[in-house]
Amino acid sequence: MNQPLPTEPLLAQIKTQFYDHKQPERRYHQDQRMLLYALTWPAQWLDHRGLPITPEAYQKLIKNRLHDIATHGQPKHYRRTFPRYLLKCIQDWFQHHGDELYEQLKHVRNQLTTIENLLKQNTQSTQDNQHAHLTRLAETHQILKHKGANKISKKDSQQLDLF
Repeated sequence: MNQPLPTEPLLAQIKTQFYDHKQPERRYHQDQRMLLYALTWPAQWLDHRGLPITPEAYQKLIKNRLHDIATHGQPKHYRRTFPRYLLKCIQDWFQHHGDELYEQLKHVRNQLTTIENLLKQNTQSTQDNQHAHLTRLAETHQILKHKGANKISKKDSQQLDLF
């Protein structure tokens, strides 16, 4: 029962909102990997803190950031490096408002735990299903993060071989 990641509609919104229709389509396609990295960064932040969030709430969180960028930011100034600009804006928002979000979601988490214990209905599978999309987003972020990790480094001529 795999549902699509909540990033697909967000990517479509970014394409129509921040990519000029006059520029070639390939610019968006070249930026897609980094855009996806930026869109999944909050999932890793939330997952590391064990905070639950529904796909709808995740989309709303990101859409609010996109609205802030369009309203108060300078996306046209950063057209060539827009994915990095997007990532920086998202990270800055989490740096300034992360504690508030943590408290809000932590409180929701405590309420959900209490309700689940009172109802005594298959809590493990319910919690796994609610948390599965966030885990998938965080895993996607990790995959995108380690793009160049498998590169072979050049041998240092001054370094001695072990064997």
